[in-house]
Amino acid sequence: MKIKNAWIVFAVTLLITLPLRLYQLYFLSEKDTGFYTDGIRTTVIISSVLAVGAALMIMMSAMDRRGRAAYSPVRSVPAAVFGILTGLGVILECVASLFGIESLQSQITYAVLTILGIFAGIVLILSGSNFAAGKNTFEQQPLLALVPSIWGCACLVALFISFVAVVNVAENIYDTFTVILILLFLFHQAKLLARIDDEKSGKMIYMFGLPAALMALLTGISGFAQQFMGVTRSGLFPAGFYPVNILFALYILSFLAADSKSFAVRVSVDIHEFVKEDKPAEKGEEEQNAVPCQENCLAYLAKAYDSDIRFFDHTISPFMERIEKS
Repeated sequence: MKIKNAWIVFAVTLLITLPLRLYQLYFLSEKDTGFYTDGIRTTVIISSVLAVGAALMIMMSAMDRRGRAAYSPVRSVPAAVFGILTGLGVILECVASLFGIESLQSQITYAVLTILGIFAGIVLILSGSNFAAGKNTFEQQPLLALVPSIWGCACLVALFISFVAVVNVAENIYDTFTVILILLFLFHQAKLLARIDDEKSGKMIYMFGLPAALMALLTGISGFAQQFMGVTRSGLFPAGFYPVNILFALYILSFLAADSKSFAVRVSVDIHEFVKEDKPAEKGEEEQNAVPCQENCLAYLAKAYDSDIRFFDHTISPFMERIEKS
């Protein structure tokens, strides 16, 4: 139930902040300088709503009390399509970023980022193909799942190096938090796909996935709108990655939706199997084949949650025996 509320908060926050952000770009932005005519009033409103919405989504996801079963491969056409498109977008933009770099130091830095980005894009394409086929390659090759996270860390370091040389503006802050949240989502998704701490990782992908999708949609759509309008950009984030942000957001949302649906199916199947096993036998076989409810419960716990809980026979306390004898 808490996860459902987090989805509602995501939708409401996006419906408030995205129109405000587009209004700020269309009507309050100077085309020559990129500065806003109302100062920081609209920026404060957008930032406050984003902060409250992200905090609520993280808290609601963390407070979700549903027990998660072990992760099983997800089959989802939207997750497969957006995963492959995101991987292709990452590869194309990383290669395109090498052109136009003049200094040797920048060329070396972007060459490293490009190599990591190509491998990260390949892993994202592999993830999309896994979602299309309903399988999980990363359970046997867990280190592959970490490649997008490593690329995200390198991009975050490069952003900090670029942003530290200029005065902080709202666009740079939005872009930085977008990269941080996407990085955290990719890391916990890698743990989930590699079957490392399924229950905790399954909760973390919602805690960071929904805010990451929110920020990626906001920055991606607004950044693309700035390019379309020809407004001077005040931020330093690579303009070519704004469409990739939109693809990342759609990939995250489709994966979370598929995981929620798969989780509901797994729970219903477990309950159905438990009820089927616990169904009373025919009258003629009831005395021979009847199994105590206690044993059925223990078998279900051991099967679904790998539980070691055992019941012990009730015995009379030795202290009571002494009292009775005396």
